[in-house]
Amino acid sequence: MHQSVPRSPGQALIEFTLVLGLLLLLVLGLISVGQILLANYTLSQAVRAAAHQAAIAGGDAEAAQHAARSAIEGGLGVDEAGAEITVNCAAPCRRYDPVTVSIVYRGEFWAPLPPLFTEFTVRATATRAAERDRQ
Repeated sequence: MHQSVPRSPGQALIEFTLVLGLLLLLVLGLISVGQILLANYTLSQAVRAAAHQAAIAGGDAEAAQHAARSAIEGGLGVDEAGAEITVNCAAPCRRYDPVTVSIVYRGEFWAPLPPLFTEFTVRATATRAAERDRQ
């Protein structure tokens, strides 16, 4: 017959706290990755909408920025205050010239892992041909 070694009182508690720390780190990391993916998706939609609007408006930066901000506000997980939107087209912007819209978003993690991972940056760019001359 095999005799089992008696367990020390509190050994299970120590093992649980060691595993809990790793499990918590894994969960917070998954939340952070999900937040980055959500921000990336929202910015991709916003930059495409802005490039489309800029192409229709002949490279009008205000129209493109308004379209981008509207798309960001309609998305999830992104605060439009952290978005920097730039619209580039040759001066003057003529029909068929490329209109490029870029968005750089800087945000804070919902579940930060200090001291290394407290902020993140997502970039998105889209280019369309201008459909009319800028008036």
